[in-house]
Amino acid sequence: MPKGTPEEGEKKLMDKLIRKLTGRAPGAVEREQKKSLPDRLRWLEKKHKGDDKAAAKAAGLSLTTWRRWRSGKQKPKPDSIAKLDKATRDALVPKGRRKRIHDSTGKPERGKGPSLSSAPPTGGAQMSAWVTISADSRPRDLNLGGNLPAGRLDDVVNAYIEKGEAAAVDELKKAIGEYLHVDPSHIHIHDVSGINWEPLRRGGGGSSRSDDDESGTDEQGEIF
Repeated sequence: MPKGTPEEGEKKLMDKLIRKLTGRAPGAVEREQKKSLPDRLRWLEKKHKGDDKAAAKAAGLSLTTWRRWRSGKQKPKPDSIAKLDKATRDALVPKGRRKRIHDSTGKPERGKGPSLSSAPPTGGAQMSAWVTISADSRPRDLNLGGNLPAGRLDDVVNAYIEKGEAAAVDELKKAIGEYLHVDPSHIHIHDVSGINWEPLRRGGGGSSRSDDDESGTDEQGEIF
């Protein structure tokens, strides 16, 4: 029997996904929002190697506006706060992890890629969960890697950066629906035991690093 309700499963899915995207628990942007504005800007500058010009550009702001915010001479409008939130989400997803996510899928185009007689691919995006589709409820290992187009999961990263955590979950469920050939609205995920992004490897090869291998800790001690 599945562990928990679909609602609890959605919460677990969000928790696993956001941690695998950012190394942090869900709600990181909301925690950043509780800081003073100068502290938020300094955090973003730190993510851009101390370069306030690069941080301002990432947020779509002029350097003059950025420095006026940091000095307290000017307060941002709501739409500018939204830009700052987006830049925060962007900074929370490490570049190395984005590359592994990009490389974690690669369904061969028809008439291209390895033949059916070649060794099956290894690694790639994988997810283990208890999934219900109509009356079919059972644990499943979802081998997304070789069954979704190359770079398909970039859309999950982009949804997180552009719109936030719930949008990233929705995009992942769309990808799962494509993999299972089922409308994502008919899929209920009760429990998630693991999500992994590894580069998809064809014809064998050595193991790759896990997402956590690039992690460190920020000033709050959270993994990033």
